[in-house]
Amino acid sequence: MSRRFNSNLKPRSFHEGDLVWRATGSARRNSSEGKLSANWDGPFRVRHGLHNGAYKLEELSGKVIPRTWSSTHLKTYYS
Repeated sequence: MSRRFNSNLKPRSFHEGDLVWRATGSARRNSSEGKLSANWDGPFRVRHGLHNGAYKLEELSGKVIPRTWSSTHLKTYYS
């Protein structure tokens, strides 16, 4: 059953300049908001992609985010 489900999945890929949401980890959430805290941060711009599905991001102001982010923790931002 899982093989059939996985055969229909398309890998997420982003191009330079795309706007994306970034997943908010539980350590980075505001504990005072409880379970109503935001699950996604953003938007961020894709600076460039690496060959293994990782991406370098930057804020819309141009400030570079210091580490790479996997495509599993990103989703497309529709404006």
